[in-house]
Amino acid sequence: KEKGEDTTQFLPSAHVETIPGSLSERGCSYCGAKLVIGGVLKDTIQLIHGPVGCAYDTWHTKRYPSDNGNFQLKYVWSSDMKEQHVVFGGEKLLKKAMLEAFAEFPDIKRMMVYTTCSTALIGDDIKPVVKEVEKELGDVDIFTVECPGFAGVSQSKGHHVFNMGWMTDKVGTYEPEITSPYTINVIGDYNIQGDTFVMEKYMEKMGIQIIAHFTGNGTYDSLRGMHRAQLNVTNCARSAGYIANELKKKYGIPRIDVDTWGFDYAKEGLRKIGAFFGIEDRAEAVIAEEVAKYESKLEWYKERL
Repeated sequence: KEKGEDTTQFLPSAHVETIPGSLSERGCSYCGAKLVIGGVLKDTIQLIHGPVGCAYDTWHTKRYPSDNGNFQLKYVWSSDMKEQHVVFGGEKLLKKAMLEAFAEFPDIKRMMVYTTCSTALIGDDIKPVVKEVEKELGDVDIFTVECPGFAGVSQSKGHHVFNMGWMTDKVGTYEPEITSPYTINVIGDYNIQGDTFVMEKYMEKMGIQIIAHFTGNGTYDSLRGMHRAQLNVTNCARSAGYIANELKKKYGIPRIDVDTWGFDYAKEGLRKIGAFFGIEDRAEAVIAEEVAKYESKLEWYKERL
């Protein structure tokens, strides 16, 4: 900044046009679908149909751990499109890459395929390719995400496309096992530094079953069963509010918004969930236990900061 200028003049702006492929201020639309939402799932091959840079730039280096050894952080998949494929088409290349990916990971039966600027501009039609692979292999399920980088002004377009596409194509195609009279979906929580694990612990103590995590530490099939939850608990409304609203429209599942970051917000969120199910006493028991554990530690910092 120049002398006399204030840093508040240079805060990043949201929902302004970004350059596809540049992850400087905001990611592109494809990035919003792959890096923010889909790529967090712990049991799914994330195949990017495009040049290798689109895969490299959205490799999951973000702090989204999982309880299965961080499978989703270790690998990145790309069809590795070159100039010849831009000229002659990349659909054969895509099919080859999909079959190779499933062969390399025989225990993984779920995949998401993403278009990028290059493959969308030349008109590659990925859905027929996906159907061919599903038919040939028989035991796999594949979701297509058609949201190239230029599709919207920023990554928020990718959030929207992923949410709506999943709702249309996949929700209701799997029946989860119900183990509790109280069931919820946790929406818009990506297990940043493990916060989903904390939420899971609280819900377990309250006797609440989490049907699906959208998408922190989540699984592909659990997200297909989101229609069986009694309540949608939404954390990040910007990235996942769309699917919560659609679940309410189609299945009548109510939505409550919570913020689980911070002592007071976490209390408020647990109380909201407890009140919905009429188990306020369980919420208060969890809150009391956590307050006893951490409040004195917080006070130590408050005195010094």
